[in-house]
Amino acid sequence: METNNDLKMCWERGKAMEAIPALVTGRDFREIAALQVRKQFKKVGEFLWAAITYQVILYSFLAHTIVRQWGDDRIVLLCVVGGALYVPITVALLRRVRELFGRVSEGNGSAVPDVVGHVEKEYARLASFFRFKKRMDWIGVPVSCGIIVLVTFTLFVGGGQPWAILGLFVVWVGLSTIAIRAENKKRFVVPLRHLELVLDDLKRV
Repeated sequence: METNNDLKMCWERGKAMEAIPALVTGRDFREIAALQVRKQFKKVGEFLWAAITYQVILYSFLAHTIVRQWGDDRIVLLCVVGGALYVPITVALLRRVRELFGRVSEGNGSAVPDVVGHVEKEYARLASFFRFKKRMDWIGVPVSCGIIVLVTFTLFVGGGQPWAILGLFVVWVGLSTIAIRAENKKRFVVPLRHLELVLDDLKRV
């Protein structure tokens, strides 16, 4: 009877030990944090592809208009000037994209503070890019809207109607601003808040 009791106690002790989760190692922390960082940067990457696609469409529109309207010096000059004004914005965006998605060393060792430092660095890079993006929007949105409105109005309406051009420009900028605010929240504000939560969880460990 005592033997059976001993076997039963050993069995229950073994089951209890199996139920205890393994301790989370420093490597586990790094992998979990890296996964969360990649998920948030993926959301930002989706915006960047959309932004680059938009700029390709804009340049294609200008190039197509130049070819179709070759000989109309006013239209050609307007397209060339518009494209030249937008080129610095594209160059600045591509430079910051390269910085944002460049390889960053995670540091040596497996201690949790290294993980915290890595996530803080990625958070700072993303926050810096978001600040740049907001500054770029203040310049890029009016410029791109102005190019499209002026070229389209000159092509299909013609004539000097500054108030109509200004009204269409204001409406276009307003709609673009609403769309950009929603996109910023989805692609930047929410990922940054998520990384803040990850940092809070890591610092409490």
